[in-house]
Amino acid sequence: MGDPLTPRSPSRALSARLSRSTNACVRCRRRKQRCDLRYPKCSSCETAQVACLAYDSEKQTEVPRNYVSILEAEVKQLKSEIESLRRQSVSTTIKSSPTSASQDDHQSTSSPIGASTVQSTTSDPQEVVKSMGLVMLESSSQPKFMGTSSGVTFAKMVLACVKTDVAIPTSPSSSRNSLRITAPPPIISSSLPPRHAAQHIADVYFRHRTPHVPILTRSKVNQVLERVYGAFESCRPDFSGVDERDLFIAYIVFAVGLCSLPVPGGARPPQSEGCFNSAIRCVDKLLSYSSSDLETLTVVLLLAQYIALNPSKGSLWQLTGIALRLCVDLGLHWETEVILSMPQAELDERRRLFWATYRFDRILTITLGRPFGIADQSISVGCPDPYSAQNVTATEIHAQRMANHIIALYKLESEIKHVLYHQLQGATLAYPRANYPLWFRDVLPRLYAWKDEIPDISKADPDSTYSQKCWWDAMWFNAILLLHRPNPLVPHPTTESLQTCFDAACQQIKAIKTLQRDGRIYVIWQCIHSLFLAGLIMVYCLWESPEVRDKARFIDVMTAAQDCASTLTALAERFPDASGCRDAFESLSAATLKWLVSRDQGSTSQPTLGIEINALKQHMPFSTTAWRAEEPTSIFPDEPFEFAEYLIAASQWPGSSSEMGTAFSLQDTFDGAITEFG
Repeated sequence: MGDPLTPRSPSRALSARLSRSTNACVRCRRRKQRCDLRYPKCSSCETAQVACLAYDSEKQTEVPRNYVSILEAEVKQLKSEIESLRRQSVSTTIKSSPTSASQDDHQSTSSPIGASTVQSTTSDPQEVVKSMGLVMLESSSQPKFMGTSSGVTFAKMVLACVKTDVAIPTSPSSSRNSLRITAPPPIISSSLPPRHAAQHIADVYFRHRTPHVPILTRSKVNQVLERVYGAFESCRPDFSGVDERDLFIAYIVFAVGLCSLPVPGGARPPQSEGCFNSAIRCVDKLLSYSSSDLETLTVVLLLAQYIALNPSKGSLWQLTGIALRLCVDLGLHWETEVILSMPQAELDERRRLFWATYRFDRILTITLGRPFGIADQSISVGCPDPYSAQNVTATEIHAQRMANHIIALYKLESEIKHVLYHQLQGATLAYPRANYPLWFRDVLPRLYAWKDEIPDISKADPDSTYSQKCWWDAMWFNAILLLHRPNPLVPHPTTESLQTCFDAACQQIKAIKTLQRDGRIYVIWQCIHSLFLAGLIMVYCLWESPEVRDKARFIDVMTAAQDCASTLTALAERFPDASGCRDAFESLSAATLKWLVSRDQGSTSQPTLGIEINALKQHMPFSTTAWRAEEPTSIFPDEPFEFAEYLIAASQWPGSSSEMGTAFSLQDTFDGAITEFG
């Protein structure tokens, strides 16, 4: 051993400096400062509370310095999960088998999984996954979703409804006969916003992003953020100690909260999509190994909530169908005495999840003119109690009251659609049609009573959507138009109904314009539908009723038409498919205003709308039988519910936007999971 006082040779000193420079973390190298190489985090990164990363030349990416330790911990955790599933599969098979030897023999020949399942699951971990799905095939099984038992298949079904970018590797046995499921590339660690920014995003989530479809409570989100950021602040940037469910909720709340932020060029904020991709990483595991079916339903609804704001990312129709069947499977749609005896917190959660699913279903079916996923006669569920939760503010109590009031409106709209727009092959003794005059006199007072009973908006959070009078006006006038406009049961409304339609349409256009100006529009495709339909109804009433034309002032008609067109133009910047609606309405409104001007000048000749009709037909794929150019009043189709088919393309539903006029099929939905959206 050499003398410690003897200086090292220049070559050894240079080698040590190069080694220290090579092993230094990325942050210290970028800042050109000395790195003490502490493990797993150097002092500089630990003081700054950031991840300590190193550059992997083989992967050509940045990884945590304790990357190998993380992988070893994940391998250990996966081995533990496989062993747990193996024991669970064995115990499940044993419980489902008869006790006698003769019954065992009968079971092995009659059931797709007999004693061989036990042997296979103990020999091959891949067979554990297969057995989870095969449990449902046993003759003794009940037709009920079994959580972990059918989680893998269910996870694939949900992920098939979500559009992602990179293919997930699938097992060889299932790759040939299954859809190609896609997902974001595996990321070792995901960035989170600073703690104060996270709380602000959570506030935006509850105040602005679909508040009328509440899925999570504010207290639950606050608890999740505390656990996630607590783990991050305890020097665990890999979140190895954080539950996957907490990570998913945190990321999906950030994704929804960051949606619809103004970005130059009209693009979607990359932070929102990045958080969504991080949340998707947790979905497969959450749905495959979920210990609670309510948690599974929550995951599906949160995905649906994001896709409602970004329809190009997946199929809201498919996710809503999955959620609705889960609700029925869990009995959320019908409350018995046993269910009513549950603790109030659990009962409120069941009710909140069911009504969120119900609202998604009604938004889709009413907007797109499709059959209900569940009839109102099959529902017996109360609303969540605003006063039962502990440690809630008066504002939160008031918000729940408003959410319950929105439920009442959707139930009224559901009733209106059932009576006026429901397609039946013919009335029978079992399914008679409603007595329209009697029903109309009954539903109209209830609709006005709903408006009079809207909770005081001055008590709502002043920054929330609930505090905006124009938002409530838009909801109200949309219901009025649904009731009074032409429909299959009443194709030619009375003059009074047409006047009501005209007034409501003008007010609807004004309300939506105010929402757009104030940046309060979030579910753009639904708003485009409401705005475009209001413009069409306004024009139709002018053409159809001389009384409406005589009473309407030209300046008011021109203002409403300009407001509708300009708002559609503004929305087209964020949602390009709205340009078709805008072009169609501009063609029709220009012809209408031209006719009104010539009429005021004393001209008595009927206008010719050949050019305008052809321009309108290029953007609106109504049935050809509804178009008769020689009759100006026929520009509105005989069956207005056919207009909903246009929204399939205009709202970026699965399928190419160049195929607006083609029929929509279920196969298009499945194809949408593996192809690019418009």
